[in-house]
Amino acid sequence: MIRAVLIDNEPLALHYFQNKLQAFQQIQVMKTFTSVETFLQELPTLEFEAIFLEVKLNELTGLEVADIVKTERPYVSVIFITSHQEFALQAYDIGGLDYLLKPINHARLEKAIARIEHEYSIQQLIQKASKTMLNVQCFDQFAAYSNNSLIAFKTEKTKELFVYFILHPNIPIHRDYLIEILWPDLDYVRAKSNLHTALSYLRKTLSNIGYANCIVFSNKYYIFEKPNILCDLYDFQRYYDDFSKQEFPPISLINQCISIYKNGLLIFDDYEWATAYKDKLTKSYIDLLEKGFQASILTDTSKALEFLNSLLDFDPYNEQKLQHYLHILINTGLYEQAYRVFQDYEQKLKEDLGLSPSSTLLEITNKFFIQK
Repeated sequence: MIRAVLIDNEPLALHYFQNKLQAFQQIQVMKTFTSVETFLQELPTLEFEAIFLEVKLNELTGLEVADIVKTERPYVSVIFITSHQEFALQAYDIGGLDYLLKPINHARLEKAIARIEHEYSIQQLIQKASKTMLNVQCFDQFAAYSNNSLIAFKTEKTKELFVYFILHPNIPIHRDYLIEILWPDLDYVRAKSNLHTALSYLRKTLSNIGYANCIVFSNKYYIFEKPNILCDLYDFQRYYDDFSKQEFPPISLINQCISIYKNGLLIFDDYEWATAYKDKLTKSYIDLLEKGFQASILTDTSKALEFLNSLLDFDPYNEQKLQHYLHILINTGLYEQAYRVFQDYEQKLKEDLGLSPSSTLLEITNKFFIQK
């Protein structure tokens, strides 16, 4: 729950905006103010993560109030609600997260709330990281940090073993299986010796940063008992699990997952054993893009097209999927956007493969685009 305060010198406008915020369960309005003086008096005892305020106030301007808040609490998200568009540049200069012009429609407010949630999640991660000794990054380039310093592993196999444990926490793993995937070309005796060496190096590295007993061995099985660490993969899995449970997941949750995924898992580490794991996450990512495209097509065309372009990047020559996406755009009345998507596909197909779209796809263009 994100705690918020509201400031507007017009009581009716304040009440109206508070009612609009009731549609967003993730926002809890802690208090409303019509007086800047009263707000500043109570500020030392107020706990909040977001503030919505009018630019034109009585005692001070909203810009001045925001500057005071951001100076004392830089983590607070500041959103201006006003009828005066001329102050937007100044608002962003002092750290405003968003600038909403009255009257505020639901779709625009929803976008602002999504930005607040994203900012809030980042601040939560920062706070969590400050209390955590080990921070593991699995998406894009793998890296592990202890107190903000990069951890150097003794050998590449030590690092690979650690990566495997991070991807498979709390799961019993047979010693011989680790030998098989990490040293497939060595004889058993030598590979077993290498495993013991790598484990020794890894245990020492983890022990030096405060994680002495997280690798347990019993009856030929190793278990990496997941310690209290910060890991982007675990965050993604938690958010995606929430996403999967909802029939209509909010765009903010979808964006949260996508921002963590970045360009994919372990993109600079070609571990053969990780292929299936990467493929599973890629399917999850495509699922997020699909739902994001469908959820935003009616409310935010530019965002929907952003999702669509990411989908097409994964499978640029799949005409069956392209037809599906074109039908969605056409059925929503976005003929111009659909035609641009088709033109981009036609050009890419010609330049990359020297081919032309199928007769079925051309029939769709003749039926819908030429007539419009």
